[in-house]
Amino acid sequence: MKYANFKDTGRCSVNIGDYLQFMAADYLLYLMNVPKSDIVYLGFQEVIEYKGEDVIFPFCYSIIDFVRDGKISISSKIKPYFFAVTLSTVDKFMDLDQFLSDEFNYNYLSAHAPIGCRDEITYQLLSEHYIPAYINGCMTAIFPHYIGRPGEKTLFVDAPKALLQYIPDLLLEECEFSTQQYYFQQSDIDNYKKMFDFVAEKYRKYSQAAKLVITSRLHVALPLTALGIPVILAKDRVDGRFSFIESYIPIYGKEQYHSINWNPEVPDIEKIKELLVAHAIGRLRNNIPELELIKMEQDMTELFQTRKIENTYQQSHIATHNNGYIFDKYAAKYWKVDKHIQYAFWGVSENNLEYWKRHIETNYPYAELVAIFDSFREGQIAGFSYRRPETIIDFPGINIIVCSVGAAQQAQRLFQHWNFEPKQYCITADCFIRNEDVNKAD
Repeated sequence: MKYANFKDTGRCSVNIGDYLQFMAADYLLYLMNVPKSDIVYLGFQEVIEYKGEDVIFPFCYSIIDFVRDGKISISSKIKPYFFAVTLSTVDKFMDLDQFLSDEFNYNYLSAHAPIGCRDEITYQLLSEHYIPAYINGCMTAIFPHYIGRPGEKTLFVDAPKALLQYIPDLLLEECEFSTQQYYFQQSDIDNYKKMFDFVAEKYRKYSQAAKLVITSRLHVALPLTALGIPVILAKDRVDGRFSFIESYIPIYGKEQYHSINWNPEVPDIEKIKELLVAHAIGRLRNNIPELELIKMEQDMTELFQTRKIENTYQQSHIATHNNGYIFDKYAAKYWKVDKHIQYAFWGVSENNLEYWKRHIETNYPYAELVAIFDSFREGQIAGFSYRRPETIIDFPGINIIVCSVGAAQQAQRLFQHWNFEPKQYCITADCFIRNEDVNKAD
């Protein structure tokens, strides 16, 4: 029997943490001594359309990319073993109860149960629909401990800008800034080995350079903790996808920034790694008695149900993609319900365009969308040709709504350069600390 793994998302705009999840599955197959020649690498669309020989797939990713017309759409030639699955963003497109009550989805998940869940929200939803499930967090925890000299720098990887006022000056003396968000050419995406090498090199540099990492990214905090690097995980708005990580390290919401421990210790998670690996291999190989596997799953679920700040968890798609309340605060200050307003999006895509357009025009019926800007996308969307952000200056009087993390960082620089007033734009995505922010603070 052959195995399968993801090779790409099919998107040129990439959070490299996605690829690290693919590489965690690759590492698991390596620990199983599966030769590369026995692994079929599939892009997201190929997972839906695959017609080759039957394969076993250690599925370590969100399920949302494999839903079509409300139904799970994975090739029948693929036997998935779901590890670290989340349903946290399915509700962006449809009601979760409706999704799980659908006869096809229910039967599919039940046939491939038990379902390993990244977070407690997914676990509770599946359990409420009588689909066997357990929590195992994220498989990027299984990477081996880094053996090497500790780095000498504080590394900020997409660290929230609101955190800056609380950071001790000492940590800013020797520091570097990095991001997980990149844009690649299609030719790069098509060469998955090149992409895997790029991501591996990025994390190698993290582990070699950092004495401390400060980040808002789950797939920075957890794998670097696994490598043995001290991490501070801070995020303005904490959502349910992060719940399990409290069993490894603290997670600080904006309300806790004033009480952060700036000298964290690295937890010993080797026993958890052993449990995650032994269980996953036992499921994939079917070489451990079922009662023993069930006991492992019960132990993991109990471990990852630990809660400290559960009341601050937000819905995942609101905290990560839509952030309508940020726009609402902006519009309440600068817009009038009964006035004609021209606005444009920057960084919107097919995934969130309908949400944003509906949200704005429901609350402001005289608002008119006049342009859509993007630094990389080509072609058209909703009847508009994508324009480059540098041409925003040619549209005097319009209000710019910035909708993506990648766009937010560039927008800060561009709007500052043009001396835009706050009423001219709204950045709804997270803004991260940049090198110039630290220099300005000095």
